[in-house]
Amino acid sequence: MDAAELKDSAQHASRTVQENLAEGIGRAQGRVQERVRRGADQAQNVLASLNEEFGSFVRASPIVALGGAVAVGYLIARLARAFK
Repeated sequence: MDAAELKDSAQHASRTVQENLAEGIGRAQGRVQERVRRGADQAQNVLASLNEEFGSFVRASPIVALGGAVAVGYLIARLARAFK
C-alpha cells in the first residue's frame, strides 16, 4: 500500500467516523427534545391543575385566601430582612 492509498483510506475512515458521529448526535438530540417536550407538557398540566384548584379555593373562601396571602407576605418580608 503506497502513501496515496493510505491517505485515501484514512480520509474515508475519517468521513465514516464523522458521519456515524453526526447520526448518533442527531438521534440523541431527538430523544432529548422528546423528553423535554414531555416534561414541559407534564409541568404545564400540573400548573394548570394547581391554578384551577387555587382559583376554586379562593372563590370558595376569599377571606381565608386573603389572610393566607398576608401571612405568606409577612413571612417572606421577615426572611428577607433576616438575610440582609
